[in-house]
Amino acid sequence: HQKPGRGGEIQLTDAIDTMNKTQRVFAHVFKGERHDVGNKEGYLETSIEYGLKHPEIKEQLRAYIQRLGKQFEAEDKAKK
Repeated sequence: HQKPGRGGEIQLTDAIDTMNKTQRVFAHVFKGERHDVGNKEGYLETSIEYGLKHPEIKEQLRAYIQRLGKQFEAEDKAKK
């Protein structure tokens, strides 16, 4: 069993290192965009990015984000 690492969580890199001591470990060079969903901000950014690419929801999500942008602009103007 893998012992918890940084942040008290099981770390994938630690687990791979442990496996590598007793068996062969294979890797794949990944070409593309990588997303870190291990924190709330990264999870939300990734969800929004993929939502904006999804044919069934991209237009509605884009409109929602535009409404939020206008709301933020109005709030910023009110602060001045």
